[in-house]
Amino acid sequence: MQKHHATRQSLQNLKTHPEPYVTIGELAEYWLVSRKQIYKQIDAGTLPAIRLGPRLLRIRTIDALEFENRAHMQSTSAPRQPAAELAEPPVAFTAQRRR
Repeated sequence: MQKHHATRQSLQNLKTHPEPYVTIGELAEYWLVSRKQIYKQIDAGTLPAIRLGPRLLRIRTIDALEFENRAHMQSTSAPRQPAAELAEPPVAFTAQRRR
């Protein structure tokens, strides 16, 4: 008996994404950051996530969109603008030391 694995297409645009949730990997690829950076934002409380199991997290698409807007991020599908044209400085992903 063979298992059928559904292949997911890469995330093209959060605004038109048909699924209610996105994975950590999809967001990392879409925002061009590491998965570790996504986890840091979740741990800091700036990006809400839903835990579905001990190792399974999902982020609501609407929460990812709101984070993207707050952080003035641009996806890989959006045309890039020079930083000088942004009205406010973007929110930086900062490393935080765990105690």
